[in-house]
Amino acid sequence: MDLRASSEARSLGLKLILVGALAFLLWIPAMLVYALIWDRSTRADEVKTEIYQLAGGRQTISGPIILAPGVIDTGKTDKDGAAITRTTVVAFTPQTLSIDAPTKTSVRRRSIYEATIFDADIVMKGRFGALKAPRPAEGVLSIDWDRAVLAVKFSSGAGLKGVREALQLKLNGRPVRAAFEPGFDTLRGLDEGPGTASFYATGISAALPIDNPQNGFSFELALPLSGGGALYFAPVGEQTSVSIKADWPDPSFQGAYLPDTRKITDKGFSAQWRIPYLARGLPRSFVAQGNLDILDQGKSFGVEFIATASPYQSVSRALKYALMFLGIVFLTFFLFEATMGARAHPAQYILLGATQVIFYLLVLAFSEHIGFGPAFALTAGATVLLTGYYAATVFRSLLHGLIAFTAFSGAYGLIYLLMKSEDYALLIGSVTAFGAIALTMFITRNLDWYGARIKE
Repeated sequence: MDLRASSEARSLGLKLILVGALAFLLWIPAMLVYALIWDRSTRADEVKTEIYQLAGGRQTISGPIILAPGVIDTGKTDKDGAAITRTTVVAFTPQTLSIDAPTKTSVRRRSIYEATIFDADIVMKGRFGALKAPRPAEGVLSIDWDRAVLAVKFSSGAGLKGVREALQLKLNGRPVRAAFEPGFDTLRGLDEGPGTASFYATGISAALPIDNPQNGFSFELALPLSGGGALYFAPVGEQTSVSIKADWPDPSFQGAYLPDTRKITDKGFSAQWRIPYLARGLPRSFVAQGNLDILDQGKSFGVEFIATASPYQSVSRALKYALMFLGIVFLTFFLFEATMGARAHPAQYILLGATQVIFYLLVLAFSEHIGFGPAFALTAGATVLLTGYYAATVFRSLLHGLIAFTAFSGAYGLIYLLMKSEDYALLIGSVTAFGAIALTMFITRNLDWYGARIKE
């Protein structure tokens, strides 16, 4: 090999190092696209939350339960000899509870963002057994049964917006004209005067005076409820069963319990839960310490009405492998130089890499308007055609352009798999990286990177 061949071989080695450095430099603007994705997804979440709140929010329903004010005589007296007492609220859970929640969903739009709203016609059936007061930690508890209420707790005040119609109540199979009110009006006097306990909870309640707490009764409560994003229930019954059926094809079952049975089709889903007494982690009756969070915290379960075609998740997943795909594109051009005697200027590598970075930006922009699938097909097709044409022009060879077009088509096919496959993204990415390096090593196995020595 002469001096010129040795110089060309050494220049290929230096160019490979330069190409690697360019890939790292162009990775920086790719990460700026990642920051843009975070900003856009945050804005989308804010808009979704606003729409959800207008419809009633993410609903978590705990009830029905019976609440009654009580007085605890501590058995102690003050300096004047008066008995020291404390007022509190006592909660009683139903013996059995069956909830049926047929649900219809709809998609609301604000600007380019979407949010899933639902309308559920919830029917709660069950039975309260004999109501036995819990034993307080100290003293004796007496309950004012005349001020008892039938209550349903909501997770937030916004949940009351979702009540579409008046609630219908039946006791022992007979309709009852119950005047449901927001909050728990009959218990508000508890926070007045010394020695009393304040009580706060969000929900609805109706007066339900109880003549004989030892006599059980059955109930049926119809609750037409709207909300956004998610519908959860708390297992307040000693034996709780919940059935949700909806026309949403992409449910995500979340919470403390997974459904015992479920069926998911393109037209919707159905799911059933059965929670026994020991599994719910809640006593039959208890003294509410200021609120009713014990009903649902860490115990609620239900369904999220998620949108699986989120462009932000898909594009951000692919951006994690942006450096690898920049390297694949650059390696393709480099192998043309190393094996076919073609030459490309570093400036042309920069233009090629910038095209790949802008590809992610285009996918994000178009996905917000036409959906991820069409956006990817449009932008990937345009990018592959452009880079194939550019390769044919730079190397002055139609064959080189066709080879580049084929290589880039395969690369973008892998990008699509990464964007769509959450569970196998790491496997696909790592195998692709190994394959690219192995192919480069194979093609350049006979290349003399140092060049021939000059004989003296």
